[in-house]
This record gives sequence, structure tokens and C-alpha cells, in this order.
Amino acid sequence: MNWRLALLGDHALVFSLEEKMSEEIIEKIMALKKSIETLHFDFIKELIPSYHTLTLVYDINLFYQNNITVKNNQSVVEFGNDMLTAFNSAATNSTIKNAAEKIKANNNLIENNSFTDREKIIQIPVCYDERLGIDLENIVSRNKISIEEIIKIHTEETYLVYCLGFLPGFAYMGKVNAAIQIARHASPRKEVQAGSVGIAGMQTGIYPMNSPGGWQIIGRTPIKIFDKAPAILGKLSAGNRIQFYPIDFAEFEKLNEYK
Repeated sequence: MNWRLALLGDHALVFSLEEKMSEEIIEKIMALKKSIETLHFDFIKELIPSYHTLTLVYDINLFYQNNITVKNNQSVVEFGNDMLTAFNSAATNSTIKNAAEKIKANNNLIENNSFTDREKIIQIPVCYDERLGIDLENIVSRNKISIEEIIKIHTEETYLVYCLGFLPGFAYMGKVNAAIQIARHASPRKEVQAGSVGIAGMQTGIYPMNSPGGWQIIGRTPIKIFDKAPAILGKLSAGNRIQFYPIDFAEFEKLNEYK
């Protein structure tokens, strides 16, 4: 895989791979993120993973005060290239050579799928009752499939979270089985209820709060996946693996955290 580097303004650096939705690519993105985190550079403020990119947000003043970067008279892009060199080959002449072996060890863990929590699957209950799955009939009509089959297929899959976006805590998950894929609405609804589970093409997601939205709604979870309390915030993050399981309407009402 060939990495590309690009500055995003004067406070961020973007590492990118081929622009597509691929489990192999997000595995690599998450591995790079974990490797950079082991370095504990004080100028790194945030690492934001997405489908094929990792955005490193940095403090520009601290960057140019750092002993390593000052000693080597490095630009941000040169520093990024050094990190990729260490990540890919643990090169001994890297400016982060003291961390190179640690990075190499982390990189080797990709083979064990440890960077996307493959062994830890988050189970999320969903009520697919038609009172909540308000677009189920759209999929039935378009895809020539029964509601029972939609539920079975949607709950059989394990989904990978590729990124968070659109709303706080909104997780873009994939890939949805082709048998139940459907395009989003041409015109979004003015309001989709919090907890609604939708499908848009090969992705599925949960609306963390009431908001406009164009995804096809097939059910609703009673579990809050986002809370504005600083100690809680989002329950999902890039690299998580999710599986839905069906519950009936009575159980939904009993568990509903949105009341």
C-alpha cells in the first residue's frame, strides 16, 4: 500500500491510502494510529481515523519546540515521512529510531487483527417493528425480500465502524449485505428519531440524536449510543465491531433510554 501525505492547513497532517471502503485499509489506518500513539509526542493533539485517512492534529508551536524536530530541522511533512518509514520498516536512521522497534512490533499485530477489536463484538439491540422501521417496506418493494429476511440478514452480519461523522457519535458501519442494500432517500426527512437504525448503500448506522436524515430506517435501538456528559460521550469508535440483535416492541419500550 502506498501512503500519501498532505497538509491540512497549518495544524494538521493527513496520511492517506487508496480512496475506498476496505477492511484491509482501515486495519492499516488503525495500526498507524496505535503506533503513533505509542510515541507520546506532546505536540500531537488528536488522531482522527477514517475510511482511508488518518488526520494528525498538532500544536504548531510545540512541534517547532520539540527536541527531535528542532535537532533535525524538520518540516511537518518530513516528520510524517519519518513516521511512515519507521512504521513500514523500523528504519534505524529514522529520527524516531528509539521508537522504531516498538512501532514495528505494533505493526506486526495487524496480522492478529488486534487494531479493529475483531474479538470484541459490541452487541446492540434493535426493534425492527414496522412502527419504528418506517422504511422496511421500501426495501421489501425494491429488493423483493420479506421483512423477516431483512431482519435475519441485518442481524447475521458483524459490522466494522469505519469512521465517526455527520453527528456526534454517528458511526458509519459496513458492509451491508447486497440483498438489503438500498440508496438513501432523494430528499432527507426533516427529523429522524434518536436511536433509529438506517441503511444507505453498503453502510448502516444509528442516529445518536433527533436530526434531519436521509437513510432508510429499518428499526430503532433503545440504547443511547451518545451522551453529551463528558464522562460518557460516544459509545462507538472507529475500529469497533458491531452486531445487532432483534428485540420486540415490548422489550424496546422496557429498555428505551430515550424516554
